[in-house]
Amino acid sequence: MPKLRKPTRGTVLRAGAAIAAAVALPVLASPNAHAVAWDHTMHSDDGDPGARLRFEANGDIVEICDIEADGFAAYAEIYDYKTGQSRTLTVGGNGNCKRRDASDYGWNLVEGRKYGFTVALTEGTYIAYPDNADWTA
Repeated sequence: MPKLRKPTRGTVLRAGAAIAAAVALPVLASPNAHAVAWDHTMHSDDGDPGARLRFEANGDIVEICDIEADGFAAYAEIYDYKTGQSRTLTVGGNGNCKRRDASDYGWNLVEGRKYGFTVALTEGTYIAYPDNADWTA
């Protein structure tokens, strides 16, 4: 039987790095870790936009972001011309975003239908600097 020897520090470090890489690889390669290829992007209509709205039709992904430390929150509204119903999202705090998609209740948009999208700044019930566009789901 061969004589066992105590592993060196370098051997232990290499083994630890190999285990860490093996554990991290499946997490990094997971399908949820992909970037969204946005179909549409729109900003609030102020001189230095404080809100950004993005939409990806595949999966009905809507994202609103507060992109300025201006005291306002970012506001998004998606209006269904056929039913007259609106969906809204609000998020405050510079750098914060909120996202909804088809898997969220009430956010599964009808494929091929045109919707009205609005992005603006808001403070309480006050809506400022809106920008609008019609996009198809």
